[in-house]
Amino acid sequence: MADFNGMNENGQSILEFALILPIIVLLFTAPVDFFICMNTKMTLSSAASECISRLDYSDISSGTVSNKLTQIIMQNFTERLDPSKVTIEELNTGSSQKNDYSYYVYSSDLANPSDFGSQFEVRPGSYEYTEVQLQLSYERPAVTFWGTFFLGNTYKVKTPVYSRDIYISGYTP
Repeated sequence: MADFNGMNENGQSILEFALILPIIVLLFTAPVDFFICMNTKMTLSSAASECISRLDYSDISSGTVSNKLTQIIMQNFTERLDPSKVTIEELNTGSSQKNDYSYYVYSSDLANPSDFGSQFEVRPGSYEYTEVQLQLSYERPAVTFWGTFFLGNTYKVKTPVYSRDIYISGYTP
């Protein structure tokens, strides 16, 4: 009967290492594309938020919204995003709406020390606004095998739809 305790095990550790190393590498590279996708989504969301916050009515009325968005992205996000890969998925501008409101102004003619609340005069006011909605997307190549396997060679990262009311004119009594 042969004794197998410790005999001929010279290459066993190298064989185990050769079998385990590719599995470990694959497991450690799996989160890389996920991190890149999430990082791109956060950066793109910041870009969309910045773009919609810097729009004004003159951009909408002159039809230069997409040029303004591209300019904002090129000025602020070229370190982390390639502006040629950013696309505007959705850009909607609604019709103008008018909002009426009342505000209170202190009037010395109504001065009454015993009733402070009656010393204010109600005045009407209104302003006009339009709603703008924006969604950006970014074309991203997969980096690892897992990214290519699950996401394809390239995948599209989209922001949520951002909306904002843009002031047109105001205080028309």
